[in-house]
Amino acid sequence: MNFLCQAQELLSDLSAEIVLFSAAFLLQFFLFGNVVWPWRRRKNAKARPVAKAHAHDQEQARPPWCPEAAITAAFEKGDYVAVVRKWPALQRNKQAPASIVAQVVESMQRLRRDSASILAEVHGLVHRPGSVRSVQYLNELLAPLARSLDVDLVQGLVEVFASVGVKADSTTYEVLAQLYLATRSFDEVKKLRLCLGADGLEPTSRTSLVLLKAALHAANLDEALRCFREIAASSVPQHVGSQLVELACRDRRLVDVLPELEASMIPMTMETLNQILSECIRSKDDSLTTKVLDLASSQSVEKNSRTYSLLVRAAGSNSARIRQLLEEATSSGDEAGSGVVDVLVAQAVLGACAKTGDVALAERLAEILRAEEPSQVPAILALIRFYADAQLPDKACQAFDRFLNHKDECGKERRAPPMDARTKHSLLAASSACGREDIAIVLEARPFDRKSYSADVAGDSLSAAKKLAPSAWTTAIESCLESCDLGKAKELIKKMRRSDGVDFATYNALMKAFLRRGDLDAALNILEEMHKDDCCSPSNASYQDLVAALLKSAKEGHKIKANELVAKMQTEQVTPTKAVVNALLRNLKPRSNSAEVNCAMQLADSIKSQIDEGLLCSILEAGVRIGKTSLVKKKLELLCEGEDRVKVVGPHSFGTLMKAYGFTKDVAGAWRCWKEMSMQHIKPTSITIGCMVEAIASNGDVDGAHELVQRLLEDVNTKSQVNAVVYGSILKGFSRAGSMDRVWETFEEMKAHNIAPTLMTFNAVMDGCARNGQMNKAAQLISEMKACNIQPSLITQSTMIKGLCARGDMSAAFAALEEIKRGKEAPDEVVYNTMMDGCLQAGLFDDGEWLLDSMMAEGIAPGQQTLSTMVKLLATAKRLDKAFKMAEAASSKFRFRLGSQVVSALVQACISCRAFDRGARFYLKMHSSRSSPDIKACQALIRGLLQVCGKPQLAAEMLRSMLCLDSGSSEATQQRAVDEELASEVLLGLLEGRGGAPTVAAALLEELKSLKPNLCLTGSLERKVKDACGNKIRPPR
Repeated sequence: MNFLCQAQELLSDLSAEIVLFSAAFLLQFFLFGNVVWPWRRRKNAKARPVAKAHAHDQEQARPPWCPEAAITAAFEKGDYVAVVRKWPALQRNKQAPASIVAQVVESMQRLRRDSASILAEVHGLVHRPGSVRSVQYLNELLAPLARSLDVDLVQGLVEVFASVGVKADSTTYEVLAQLYLATRSFDEVKKLRLCLGADGLEPTSRTSLVLLKAALHAANLDEALRCFREIAASSVPQHVGSQLVELACRDRRLVDVLPELEASMIPMTMETLNQILSECIRSKDDSLTTKVLDLASSQSVEKNSRTYSLLVRAAGSNSARIRQLLEEATSSGDEAGSGVVDVLVAQAVLGACAKTGDVALAERLAEILRAEEPSQVPAILALIRFYADAQLPDKACQAFDRFLNHKDECGKERRAPPMDARTKHSLLAASSACGREDIAIVLEARPFDRKSYSADVAGDSLSAAKKLAPSAWTTAIESCLESCDLGKAKELIKKMRRSDGVDFATYNALMKAFLRRGDLDAALNILEEMHKDDCCSPSNASYQDLVAALLKSAKEGHKIKANELVAKMQTEQVTPTKAVVNALLRNLKPRSNSAEVNCAMQLADSIKSQIDEGLLCSILEAGVRIGKTSLVKKKLELLCEGEDRVKVVGPHSFGTLMKAYGFTKDVAGAWRCWKEMSMQHIKPTSITIGCMVEAIASNGDVDGAHELVQRLLEDVNTKSQVNAVVYGSILKGFSRAGSMDRVWETFEEMKAHNIAPTLMTFNAVMDGCARNGQMNKAAQLISEMKACNIQPSLITQSTMIKGLCARGDMSAAFAALEEIKRGKEAPDEVVYNTMMDGCLQAGLFDDGEWLLDSMMAEGIAPGQQTLSTMVKLLATAKRLDKAFKMAEAASSKFRFRLGSQVVSALVQACISCRAFDRGARFYLKMHSSRSSPDIKACQALIRGLLQVCGKPQLAAEMLRSMLCLDSGSSEATQQRAVDEELASEVLLGLLEGRGGAPTVAAALLEELKSLKPNLCLTGSLERKVKDACGNKIRPPR
């Protein structure tokens, strides 16, 4: 115990020393990190110099820091901020490589630096003493930067180097030319040509090619020829040479390109040969035709049916030459089988026979024609007409017996193919002259069975609660709704109203519960109750979910209710949200009325400050979808080009902008979007590329679209984004332009890039064949489709039918229709419309009626185009009564009103049949239902009533109706302009014609004066009207 006391006293005496020692200990630790540092220092004193020496050696062995390598590494990683941070270090290097500077400039572009600031940075580098200043350095810098399509930046770099004495050379101008061509800046290409001449430089072959394309685009043949002669022939693409020949033919200067054709500098293709032959026939230059044919033979150019038909026309009256061409076309015909003459060649031969009267040549053609080939029917019908017109009725009857009135192998009489009215009349006249009553009986008495005939041809060719909080009520009701107990939920709602009433939160919760359940009508009832409750007016949130749900509904009544709610929102000044506006825009369809469109656009304008990239795309897509060009153009100017333009950074949004610009025919705007996207180095998606290519190709610049795709295929970053849809737009563009050589060339190019063709691709090529008369290649195309495991669709088959109808081969067209009926897909209205158009062109009246009957029997409602085509067909056959009955029957059966297109067709039918009285009565009847034809048809009816029928009072009634004088609406009358000449004719007819009525003339003149006070009539006519009514005409007010 004493010991412990002594120890305690000792510690108390030494407490100050202990505290000081502890403080020193801690201080030593914090300062030096080790309490034994003095001893370690002595221990390691000898080892430290060795370590320092080793570290120094390592420092000497490490390479110095290189900014070029650091910038390249950061650029490859996509760290563009780091690249820009290392830019000052690179500036100190006077010999900075051009490729590294290009990487820095591209990084600045990706960071949204404007061109002026980038040029200032490069300007500082170039003007630094000792920096590299050479044109080679400039060209190395421009080559990668030109891919961004930033014209201002590239031109600025050229000017920066020019300020230090570096002049552009031919390679520099080549880079600029390629840039201008990529952006379709053809005006800049023209200036480039002048700059080359001013600097005394010769253009490179690639520059000359760009200049040649610019000259072709401007249709400048002289400039195009000069550029063409500066390039090696092997460097010019084949299609460019074809365009040069086409331009020469269009300018009637084929002789100017003949030396290039003779020297094989421009390879002659089948399409080029046909263009040249057409020009030779127009100019009637036989020597030029011979020279061109010799060139084609020396280059082994193949000839198709159009080529032979042109050669037959060029032969004129040289029967021997025509016979030679006929034999050659038959032996090397491009039909499926050899020895079959094409219908184009046969018709051309018969046309020559009609001019020369060469019956022997027609008989030789008759020997070649085959009755079993459906494609030969148009030629056979033309042959029969030739015999009849040549006063050879016996041969016409023999041709009918041989080709059209034979029996099959079983002895059964085969059905006759479709026959137009002209051929039928010619054959009836021939049979009457020969006493062949059997032919007349066959043509007039035998009923036509289209199904049997087509089959023949096809065979040949192809609780209860008391007092609860509102939230408890809401929870209970939601539970009932989620468990699908609707009756219990309604019972609880009634009890809630009787007990405490419903508050705002409960209303919204109930509405959302009904919306989740899909009961939109119940949700609408909740909203109506909120309107009735003065304390719980609906808010923005109340409308938003309900409007969005109504728009998604498939019922048309719900969508109408949604538009009514939106109108109520505007009345109550409830600001819509972006979600509501977006839903309204997406709900707009091509058939949406103007009220719906205006409502959606007004709501979009009311939240203009909230419009972002997504809502901008919805607005533009809605405008394109409903087909409002002026609306889309206005929105583009306001939201994409004005001061309050919306910032766009996404590739899909850029695609929408390009699509909108293409829709408004603003190709320059589409190119501006593409340049802006390229300048920001935004990688385009396949959708973006598709929108851009379609915008360019659909507006006529198919070559520009094709060149854009070729540049994308050369870039490893965008090659994978080019697909069959993109190529489909190019194929459609070339086919519409009539360049079938380019269609096949592009199709093969697509397959060479391992891009598998789709059904849409084959449909585009098939459409080109149909448009350009190459249906002989349809079978080969169908075989290739099946080899790719792609089955022809209804669109494919309808396109084939369109081509057959355009060719005049209605037998094969009807066989193709029967083939469709036997397939999985039934023919639609488009197919029937195509067939009826073909019947109208061929004059097949009975076949047209059969088509309409078949269409209606299958439950397909005929549209306005169908009925108008049928009316025109019947009017040509002078079957006016049947045309009216057909239109009325279709209208009553399918319950639709006749549109102005059908009404105009019926009025024109009355005019062509000289039934002016009936046409006028029909016009007055349809005018009361606001379905009137065009003004020209009305004027023709009025003049017919005056000059043919002698019914001036009916003509006056029509004139009053046409000018809306009988409507009593001043706004309606202002929409019609008074034709003073027509009014004078009607007034004169009322005064002098049969059944004249001076009182009617006076009343009509008074109404015309009130409509147009300065109505200019001849003084004698106006005086006659006043004298007839005793000067009782009141002056206009």
